[in-house]
Amino acid sequence: MVLILSDRFDTHADLVVGKLDQRTIPYYRLNLDIGSLLNTKISFQGGKWTISATNSATLHSDDISCVWCRRPFVELTLEEQQRSDVDFKIWKNEWNKTLLGLYNSLKNLPWLNPLRKAYKGENKYYQMELANEIGFLQPDTIISNDKAELLQFADAHKQVILKLMAQEIYDIGNCEFRGFYTNLISKSDLIGFGDSDENPIVLQAYVEKKYEVRYTVVGERHFACMIDSQKSEQAKYDWRRYDIPHTPHYGITPPAEIKTKVASMLERLQLSFGAFDFVVTPKDEWYFLEVNCMGQWLWIEQLASLPISDAIVEWINKYI
Repeated sequence: MVLILSDRFDTHADLVVGKLDQRTIPYYRLNLDIGSLLNTKISFQGGKWTISATNSATLHSDDISCVWCRRPFVELTLEEQQRSDVDFKIWKNEWNKTLLGLYNSLKNLPWLNPLRKAYKGENKYYQMELANEIGFLQPDTIISNDKAELLQFADAHKQVILKLMAQEIYDIGNCEFRGFYTNLISKSDLIGFGDSDENPIVLQAYVEKKYEVRYTVVGERHFACMIDSQKSEQAKYDWRRYDIPHTPHYGITPPAEIKTKVASMLERLQLSFGAFDFVVTPKDEWYFLEVNCMGQWLWIEQLASLPISDAIVEWINKYI
């Protein structure tokens, strides 16, 4: 049986679960949103775990043969993230510590992806080092809070972009939440950067785009999707601003050299799943940006007709 770590709002898991049902592949979906956990019982005794939720069967840890990890810890909505009462914090923290104990007991099973390795792989600094060793092209980059060095970097490049390493949604007041995406930035924008007490920021030389690529790997199967972001003013600097009606998505065959390097990077990371982001220039040069070790893929499957969910079902079935 596969243990699926998810939440009740996860449409990725919904799609895969439907296909598991069709093939009568046994699974247990452990939803980690607050509403689901309020109706979930978990016990650890004698080195064994049991889990049961309202309207579901009881899971015994001995029955688990592999784990598909979509959401590893308690998932909070934006409103729930604002809660500060002590009882809630204790409840959330104790659930997360208990989940860590469960995962430790299952660490020797096949995981898509192993939690410890996935979190290590998510480190963008580590990714840049590996990508350099493997031979990927990368935009010239500086991470610094030294104003003089940042200004010097901006002087050295025709255009630079500002990125955030931590991709979160922030409460900016008046019940408004916002994510901060990649933006062009000028030297004059940096003049207001403090001489001290500032956090490090990421500047990259802007790479001219012909299009972008979301490249998803599941096991041995590779799925490359061209995102024609330059057709949209809204999405041209960062496709995560999502202007789907004006941003065509197409399945493409990646160059053999890129496919080899992608496989090499996942092997170095010891992962079976990865969602890579690339920029392809007008000269057809592929620039590596990052790899997401628990990345989203459903919109790619839907828009480009790439059977990523089938590959996940095949991965699961291999270990049942």
